[in-house]
Amino acid sequence: MLSGLSPAGAPGQVLAFALVLGAGGVAQFFRHQHRRRVMEDMPTARIRSASQGYVELIGQALPPDVPLFSPITRTPCCWYRFKIEKRDRDSNRNWSVEQQGVSTTQFWLDDDTARCIIDPEGAEVHALTRRTWTGTTAQLIPGTREVMTTGDNDHRYTEQLILPGQTLYALGWFASLSPLQASSHDEVRERIAAWKADPQQRRAFDTNGNGELDMAEFEQLRQQAVAAVEAERRERAAQPQTHVLRKPKDKRLFLLTTEPHDDLTRTLRWQAWLWLAVGVLGLGYGGAGLLRFF
Repeated sequence: MLSGLSPAGAPGQVLAFALVLGAGGVAQFFRHQHRRRVMEDMPTARIRSASQGYVELIGQALPPDVPLFSPITRTPCCWYRFKIEKRDRDSNRNWSVEQQGVSTTQFWLDDDTARCIIDPEGAEVHALTRRTWTGTTAQLIPGTREVMTTGDNDHRYTEQLILPGQTLYALGWFASLSPLQASSHDEVRERIAAWKADPQQRRAFDTNGNGELDMAEFEQLRQQAVAAVEAERRERAAQPQTHVLRKPKDKRLFLLTTEPHDDLTRTLRWQAWLWLAVGVLGLGYGGAGLLRFF
C-alpha cells in the first residue's frame, strides 16, 4: 500500500498528517488520563472545613441571588450556554452560528455544611440538561400562566443548563473571604476622606460655621469615624465567612458538571484509550512510510 510513495507531494503530506495525528493522539491519551486521575484521586471536601486551595466539592446547585433565565426558553437556571444556528439556504445540511453565549453569573453550591459561591467564568462545564431543536417551541412566560411561541424552521437552537436542585460536581480553587478583609486603619481613613468630601457631613462638624474644619472639629470627625467603623466591624465579625470557588491561576482543571462523577471518569477512560489507539495507528503508519523511504 505504501509502494510508490515519496516524501514529496500528496503522499508525503499524508505521512506528515499521520505522524502529527499520532503524536496528537498520544498527547490526548496522557491528557485524558491525567484529568481522570485528578478526579478519582481528589478527596471530596466539605465547604465548612475545606482547606484553602485546589479542592473537589459536591453539593446542590442553587440559583443566584438575582434570578437568572436562559436566553432562548427563559428557563430559571443557575448557569446556561446557548447557541442559535441558521440554516444555509444553499445546502440544507449546513448551519452557521448566528448567536451564542455562556453565562458568567455567580451562583451557589450547598453541601449541607455551608454554601459556596461558584464563579463559573473560565470553567469547563458539562451540563446534563441539554436540548437541541429546530423550529418553533412553546414556553411559559416566567411569573405568568401565559405561553408564547418562539423560533422558526430556518434556525436550530441549543441550550445547556445547570438547573436549581441538580447535584453539582465542582473542581477548582477554593478561598474563604473574611468579612474583615480591610484593616480598621484603612477603613477609618476612607471614612474620614468620605465625610470630608461630603458637604453635608462637613457642615455637621463645622461648629463655628466658618466653612473650614479646625483641629478640634477635625478631631471630633475622626473620633466619630473611628466609632462608626468599629461598630460596623463588630457587626461584620459576627457574620460567617464567604466561600468562593473559581478558576485556578495556574493551568489546573476548573470543572463544573451535573453529570454523575463515575460516568464522567468512565467516559474519560475510554476516550483516553481511543486516543491512544489513534496515536499508535498514526505513528505506526507514518513510521512505516518513513522506513520505506530510507
